[in-house]
Amino acid sequence: MLRSIALSGLLLLALVTQGCDVGGSSSDDRPAVIDPTALEIGDDSDIGAGDDLGPTPVELHGKLHVTGTELRDASDKRYQLKGVSSMWLNWEDDGYAENLTGLKWLRNNWKLSLIRASMGITPMGAYLTNPDKAKGQVTQIVDNAIEAGVYVMIDWHEEKAPSHQAESVAFFTEMATKYAGVPNVIYETFNEPTELDWSEIKPYHEAVVAAIRAVDPDAIIILGTPNWSQDVDKASLDQVAGTNLMYTLHFYSCTHGNSLINKGKLALSRGAPLFLTEWGATLADGGTKGEICLDKAQPWMDFANQYGIGWAAWKFDNCQDSTCFLTPDAPVDGGWTSQYLKGEGLFVRARMQE
Repeated sequence: MLRSIALSGLLLLALVTQGCDVGGSSSDDRPAVIDPTALEIGDDSDIGAGDDLGPTPVELHGKLHVTGTELRDASDKRYQLKGVSSMWLNWEDDGYAENLTGLKWLRNNWKLSLIRASMGITPMGAYLTNPDKAKGQVTQIVDNAIEAGVYVMIDWHEEKAPSHQAESVAFFTEMATKYAGVPNVIYETFNEPTELDWSEIKPYHEAVVAAIRAVDPDAIIILGTPNWSQDVDKASLDQVAGTNLMYTLHFYSCTHGNSLINKGKLALSRGAPLFLTEWGATLADGGTKGEICLDKAQPWMDFANQYGIGWAAWKFDNCQDSTCFLTPDAPVDGGWTSQYLKGEGLFVRARMQE
């Protein structure tokens, strides 16, 4: 595939790949070695959203299902979804994730096949205090994905979801009823459980899965796991009964390294299918310190590619922190060539185009 490596991109990447911790358990004061893959910043083409590029991802791959630990398409071939996650929608002010033209541009230029709609639950102005606005944002993203022919993940973006089980059941019942049988739609029932044992999380998942299955027996459902969706090994020991179920694994590459990858491999060996519904090439601090570790993100991409694990990179927004792909002046409706991309954005684009 084409690789355009601008001098400005090289300088940027050389500056940001410095001094990150490995695996959250040890530090290394030496400058990080810049992996050559981190410098492959992707094809800088700018194909219009309306251009006809042939079949869309959903037209090509149809309704998805899980076999063993693999996500497979309608032809029963392993299929790795690659995409982006929105910002918490209650804090998404500019509307990047809700823009249909921009979504089609990502499909055409980055080979995006998935967008994740992260619906915040508990903050002021999020779902519990403004459900109509939250549902409107989610349905806009889902409807855009259907029109664009890409897959879409509806994410209950919360850390204490069992406290709001009734609300979650009602929400997913409504969404599953509205989109029953639509091949684009995937459900993520619990973003990042914190301070909860799997014994507390599992009954919540069982209740929400049952609600979705009552109206949509076949949709893919992804289940959050303990400790900010890192302890997939614990969940894999006592899996939720059912079909087309997967388990969430999250990482931030400056903090999480081989020890967490090994947890993922252990879960897979026990038959638990995984999905990286959220990840970043930063510290696990929301990117507030500005550090970025592209060289340490590459082993995660190798792991995902080896096992066909799908992913949604955090986050598709233009904020100041280092987890945002886009610069503050980036347009809302596409045209995100290198001048509008920060370090993680360049890396995500290259990995998505592979």
